[in-house]
Amino acid sequence: MKTFILHINGIVQGVGFRPFVYNLAVARGINGSVVNSGRGVEVQINAQSLQDAENLLHEIIKNAPPLAHITESSVSEATHTHYEGFTIEKSTHSGGLSLVPPDTAICPNCAKEISDPSDRRFEYPFTNCTDCGPRYTIMLDMPYDRPRTVMSEFTMCPDCRNEYLNPADRRFHAQPNACPVCGPSVSYRHLTGIEAVIAVAKLIDSGELVAVKGLGGYHLICDAANDAPIRKLRELKKRPDKPLAVMALPETLERLNISEPEKNLLFSQSAPIVVLECDNHEISPLVCPMSGAVGYMTAYTPLHMVLMKYLKTKFIVATSGNLKDEPIAKDPHEAEETLSLFTEHFLHHNRPIHNRCDDSLAAVVNGYPYIMRRARGFAPYPVILPSKSEKCVIGTGAHLKSTVTLAKDGYGFVSQYIGDLDNPATCSFYDETVKKMQSLYGLTPETVVCDLHPDYHGTRYARSLGIDTIEVQHHLAHMFACMAENGLTDNVVGIILDGTGLGTDRTIWGGEFFVMKDMNISRALHLPSVPQPGLDSAAKNPARMLVSYLNSFGLLKDNIQLVTAETGLPEKDISFITTMTEKNINCISTTSTGRMFESAGALITQTPVNLFEAHAAMKLEGFCCDNTRTYNISSPDELFSCVIDDLNKGTDRRLIASAFHNGFADWIFSQTVRLCSENSITDAVISGGVFQNIFLVRRLVSLFAQSPVRLHLHSKVPPNDGCISLGQAFFANFHKLTNMNL
Repeated sequence: MKTFILHINGIVQGVGFRPFVYNLAVARGINGSVVNSGRGVEVQINAQSLQDAENLLHEIIKNAPPLAHITESSVSEATHTHYEGFTIEKSTHSGGLSLVPPDTAICPNCAKEISDPSDRRFEYPFTNCTDCGPRYTIMLDMPYDRPRTVMSEFTMCPDCRNEYLNPADRRFHAQPNACPVCGPSVSYRHLTGIEAVIAVAKLIDSGELVAVKGLGGYHLICDAANDAPIRKLRELKKRPDKPLAVMALPETLERLNISEPEKNLLFSQSAPIVVLECDNHEISPLVCPMSGAVGYMTAYTPLHMVLMKYLKTKFIVATSGNLKDEPIAKDPHEAEETLSLFTEHFLHHNRPIHNRCDDSLAAVVNGYPYIMRRARGFAPYPVILPSKSEKCVIGTGAHLKSTVTLAKDGYGFVSQYIGDLDNPATCSFYDETVKKMQSLYGLTPETVVCDLHPDYHGTRYARSLGIDTIEVQHHLAHMFACMAENGLTDNVVGIILDGTGLGTDRTIWGGEFFVMKDMNISRALHLPSVPQPGLDSAAKNPARMLVSYLNSFGLLKDNIQLVTAETGLPEKDISFITTMTEKNINCISTTSTGRMFESAGALITQTPVNLFEAHAAMKLEGFCCDNTRTYNISSPDELFSCVIDDLNKGTDRRLIASAFHNGFADWIFSQTVRLCSENSITDAVISGGVFQNIFLVRRLVSLFAQSPVRLHLHSKVPPNDGCISLGQAFFANFHKLTNMNL
């Protein structure tokens, strides 16, 4: 008899892996032990041969728990130890990387228990097991054991303790295990437990706004069928058009007429908000006034399920509980301090949130998930990188939709969505996230990669570290992020379209085509460069940008009255903006695709001012209705003359919006195919905030499907600036290997 060690890495802590191995070994009559270590899970067994040990490893991998994700495994012979039976040992710190599990939606078994009046967890809002529940949001440290979570504050009662210690129980070593006797509880004013939940449900049904503490922070909740509280919420949030997320019970969402891939994503363990285009006359049109696409999510926690059970309405608005551009509130003090503007009604609970985490947002493109905000359910699961770095690298991310990434040993650990770093609260959340991630993974950065922009918070943070620092251009980081996700290291064309990013020439880029061939990177093509009047303020005033585009393209002189009629911009303002751009007063050149789409949106949808980021562009996408009508153009500047012609003809604006999108997509396709052909390249990647436009992306996917060029999309991180930190960290591997002509 010999002793072998099975090393297993990946998402193997906090997912019931040790109990699974224990039960498998006992069933097979194998003696040994299993332990969480700093490197994942280690299984030591007595076996006759290496083949017997490898057979057990194969069986473990094949039948692993549903939340597990194994990335590496190996078997090695060890100094012989004689084991009697099989045991689960106390976790150890042994160095190396362990992967942190994300939070997951309530599983069917737990959902059944909280619906069963005879079950001791009937209507208990914190029911969980090894297959579901809080993970990342409650974790203080690794390895993952109860003393290293916020649940260390709650001592298990005898019944919960028996479940925790019973190898045959579903809650065997379930670290957040709890029940009404010993676990966390909810409260509303002087009420606790189910009485508090029922009181809050009555408030929602009566048209009130309430703040509810969930898994990673607070939601602001109201009846999605009632115009009055939605209108109030929009007024208080200063959010007249921006879509609001809708939550419902699984059985309600099952009735929606959506595709199988959309259902699979909606009801997945990650349970993100999923953008769906389906008729639903049970919700108010005020939920999503700009289009027929609504973001739905299932009631993914026991608390949400119990709350919805007592509601008369089937759908609730559940939007992030925060002030504009600030982090989601995570504790009662924060909530009552920041959300009292919206409501006096708070459903609190006393399970602390260690890592705040907003809801994730996704759509389905070509049958696959397409992430637009990566947070709860996905973070901090790593992106597996196609090349490894022995040093720990930190990517400090972008200024908007910020994330941070720690990369080492072929893993890119991308944080949850942090937000826009325009205020002290979000900057503080950023710094807090970096510290907690370093602590959780036991990593100390040796190299930092940041943006070229000297005034970004991430750039200043990078310089404060006093370590080897690399700067990488914003749009190049976008390209490398999509390359990292798709296993690409060279020979690729990158189409990077967004609103803003400082270029190497110190102008604003945002419509870039890069060619990477044999480790040489060039800026092969870009959108027309036009003056951006008022500098950054142009992002909030698309009508001003429209004047600049039309003047640059020789279209303004004959269409001043049209611009005034469609945007409300007075002729004197148009004249002033024209003078600014022609004399280069308070202007900067830009190739921004975001500004171009917003300008078209200002003209077509009559939205002269952006009340939130990309407002006019989102409204333009919402107008789209026809996936065939297109403008045949040879250059993007021709799009505006086509739009003006159609407006003068009185063409349906929905058809104009569709033709604008399709014509631009057709142009992207033709230019990408040309660049690939000229450089003998067969792979192309797309990234940048403009590719949150699902209508545009779907058009591109259909075009490339008929071509020899393989189009690669993001699937694990968003195309927007939430991917920048990953691209920066991955770029560190290429910093000294590439030649650039940007």
